Amino acid sequence: MTTIESTQELQRTLPELNWLTSPIHIKRLSKDFYWFSPLLKAQLADKKADLVVRPRSEEELTQLICETVRLNIPVTVRGGGTGNYGQSVPLNGGVIIDMTDFNQLNWIKDGVASVRPGMKLGSLEESARESGWELRCMPSTYKMATVGGLFSGGFGGIGSINYGPVSASGNVLGARVMTLENPPRIIALRGYETLNFHHTYGTNGILVELEVALAPARQWDEYMLAFADLSHAVNFAKSMTNSVAIDKRNIAVFDAQSAAHFSEASENLKAGEHLVIAIVSSNSKEPMLELLEEKHGRVAWCQTAADMQQNQHTLMEYCWNHSTLHALKKDDSLTYLQANYQADKLLEQLAGIREQVGDEVGVHLEFIRSADSSLFVTGLPLVHYSSSERLMELISIHQSLGIKINNPHVYTLEDGKHGGCLSDEILTSKKQNDPHSLLNVGKVRSLC
Repeated sequence: MTTIESTQELQRTLPELNWLTSPIHIKRLSKDFYWFSPLLKAQLADKKADLVVRPRSEEELTQLICETVRLNIPVTVRGGGTGNYGQSVPLNGGVIIDMTDFNQLNWIKDGVASVRPGMKLGSLEESARESGWELRCMPSTYKMATVGGLFSGGFGGIGSINYGPVSASGNVLGARVMTLENPPRIIALRGYETLNFHHTYGTNGILVELEVALAPARQWDEYMLAFADLSHAVNFAKSMTNSVAIDKRNIAVFDAQSAAHFSEASENLKAGEHLVIAIVSSNSKEPMLELLEEKHGRVAWCQTAADMQQNQHTLMEYCWNHSTLHALKKDDSLTYLQANYQADKLLEQLAGIREQVGDEVGVHLEFIRSADSSLFVTGLPLVHYSSSERLMELISIHQSLGIKINNPHVYTLEDGKHGGCLSDEILTSKKQNDPHSLLNVGKVRSLC
């Protein structure tokens, strides 16, 4: 029986489920933002599922898994599809399980939320604020991205300047995971145990519930801050990040050529000025402005939290990798890298890149806390793409300067964020929880 025939039988067996069968829906839901990479764009353009289904409950998901295993159908689980590495692109057809209808908020109490994985992060943020809380970490795509998607394929985001990346101890408190067996098992996890399922693209189990810690809600004002010298912008950002008395939710730095892709920046920055986007609490305005003067910057544009609520526009969408989308809208020849810099050598490393490649690589820095609370500088620099060979050369140049690159131009787990190999724990969980190797087939190179 072919995969197409198997998925047709699957639909006939479970007619009460919410199936999406139109070619346009199947094509759209077989994609994510992999096209940020010209390499992945070429490799994944023709990949799609045979069928899409949206389970609404754990019971429906259990029925679905039993039948997909019986029929030996490849399964790809997706949330909002805002990933950038082909995490939710099926390489071998089969069925996509779209979790966005499996989106219930179970409860919020004592600064903790229990949610189903398909809940959008923006919706969770709204619900949390009704109780006096907010998310500790959310990507710049929070309006579309889901809780499960962030955990399965994300790293950090807005709020990580205070609470570190998603994987920092205390951010995700527990999870429940369904195996791909007939019948499936439910695995209950706490604390560090959950990390075997973090950033694994749904290859070793299906998230059915997450328990996440929240932060006290604050009113956040947004600033575009301009600097004539990039070093002043970087030093301001470092000082802001290290200041324990100034409440902030995100600090990002862009050189002049990168900032020019943002409409508000081009309207409010002078020629050649570099940009810092600062998301700062209302009660921290005065000390922030004092530091800004000390570091030779100026306020180019700002809005209060009330302004943001009224006009529904936020600078958060210019931070992290949503900034790449804005740039690509203006220049589709661009791509990007994901870089981790050494905080104590940051200016030296940026100068080294500039010296060797000039304007070929831009500057986009995000200042956060690492898992041990030390300063951590990650980046999503824009790259003027010319060829795959040159892209690999640029990666090597960064590495020669001590800059770690998490390659965003590959779709296999080992070759991206995991640094070339997966832990024994992740590989063991893959074998135990997906014994028929049906989950997100082809994404774990070690088992291909």
